[in-house]
Amino acid sequence: MLTNYISNPIKIIERTLNLASPKLIGHGKRVAYKMFKALYQMEAYNDEKIHDICMLGLLHDIGAYKTEDINSILGFDKENEWNHAIYGYLFLKYFSPIRSLAPALLFHHAGHSQMLHLSEEHQMLAKLLRQSDQADTHQCLNGGYSNCTDMHEDAEFNLILYKSNISDKDIESYIKMLAFSIDFRSPQTMIHTFAATYVAEVLAILAGADEIQISSLKTGAMLHDIGKMGIPLHILEGTNKKLSPSDMAIMKSHVVLSGDVLSGCVSEEVLNIAINHHEKLNGRGYPKGLDEHSLAYLDRIMAVADVFSAISVSRSYQSAFSKEKSIEILSKFKHENLLDHSIIELAINHYDEIISSLNAKSKPIIATYEAIEEERHWIHSKIATGEYDIVNM
Repeated sequence: MLTNYISNPIKIIERTLNLASPKLIGHGKRVAYKMFKALYQMEAYNDEKIHDICMLGLLHDIGAYKTEDINSILGFDKENEWNHAIYGYLFLKYFSPIRSLAPALLFHHAGHSQMLHLSEEHQMLAKLLRQSDQADTHQCLNGGYSNCTDMHEDAEFNLILYKSNISDKDIESYIKMLAFSIDFRSPQTMIHTFAATYVAEVLAILAGADEIQISSLKTGAMLHDIGKMGIPLHILEGTNKKLSPSDMAIMKSHVVLSGDVLSGCVSEEVLNIAINHHEKLNGRGYPKGLDEHSLAYLDRIMAVADVFSAISVSRSYQSAFSKEKSIEILSKFKHENLLDHSIIELAINHYDEIISSLNAKSKPIIATYEAIEEERHWIHSKIATGEYDIVNM
């Protein structure tokens, strides 16, 4: 069960989304709090539904992490308002357990006349989200934050937002949503998290790991690049040109950021799997320079899976390496004592079956990304002609 490995999934979401910009630190949570206060006064929903609506508030700017509209969001840039709202709508619709609330996010910057095709509930929630968003944004622009003390000390709000009885299915959905939103920021890394997770699972099975170890490994793998939410797109999308030393230092910081996000929210084993995948057996990896005596077997599997995914999945600027070149690279990692020898051997000996299965299992993921892009273009075209009947659930 994921609850054995992840103790506070909502805190992980909150921390991850706030990596992208200091200007947004706490913004989503404060918007959620404003919505919570309004809903409690209405007395129209039970705690379960209020939790979901609070999550809508917390996640309402998730689309900005794809478009990097962060600054325009806080400056009321009307030209870009639809961009992040559309991506946010699509992320919630395709990946989250609060899919039914996605239309409210899509229209949270819209006027009343543009919402007429929505249900009464979606109209109400869209307006409430807009009011809460604008109130906090005005407060930010005026140099302060509203109700921070009340929010932190409101036991009822925190109990509902960070509810302890989130199902495994919902936790998995939210974690996948985060992973996909990070990967989807850049076509270069579109399916990296999925590929690395799948390869890690296969290698663990081949290595004879038990079910508990495999579950722990898969959880850490899904979270291993979560810190990339805090890496600027121009670095994340670096082409095959070598990054400058300063940009490389920023890129490497994603592991530290992952640790900051996950600390206290996951088991120690999952945390280590997520943050040790760039460590090397000879002690020359990062961020801590750990050596073979400090790296657990699951950490080592994750490190091999990460490299395997990086060289085996095509990117927009670079095709996947051939089998011969991939094996050459993997062998070099073994001979230079960078990655675990036995796991490298498993990857090489089972290369064809891993690649074949990975390609087959990647197709639905790629199809989902393509569907999102197709729907995004369709929504933009409708809006451009003044048509707002665009909710397609």
